[in-house]
Amino acid sequence: MYSILADIVVCIHFAFVFFVIFGGLIYYFWRNCPYLHIPAVFWGFWVELSGSICPLTPLENWLSELGGGESYRSSFVDQYITQFLYPTGLDQNTKYYLAGGLIFINLIIYIHIIRKRNRSNNMSVHDRINQRAQEQEKKSFF
Repeated sequence: MYSILADIVVCIHFAFVFFVIFGGLIYYFWRNCPYLHIPAVFWGFWVELSGSICPLTPLENWLSELGGGESYRSSFVDQYITQFLYPTGLDQNTKYYLAGGLIFINLIIYIHIIRKRNRSNNMSVHDRINQRAQEQEKKSFF
């Protein structure tokens, strides 16, 4: 049971890392996403630069130990996801590059979002009406 819970925590951890890296793209579907995503980016940036660990990591280890540890090592989650989250030979210099890459990727995403928003704010009323009509045509069933 504990090994299953450890696998679930690893999956949540993986999803959070993926959200930190690419969560800005969710803006196109949910406009309030930056309120969750930007603090998550700063958290990931801080964790990488400070050399600290995410609180999910000790929870994963604790659940894995309660589950016997050995069965956890041979699971699908450990073989594929854990290797991504905890690569071997990850020194502090590499963490600096990862933190810089994290900021770079998210800057590109948010610059694109801001440019798109500014383009739509600078449209004339007639263009906005036409754009909304086109969006409605795409949404209509017939």
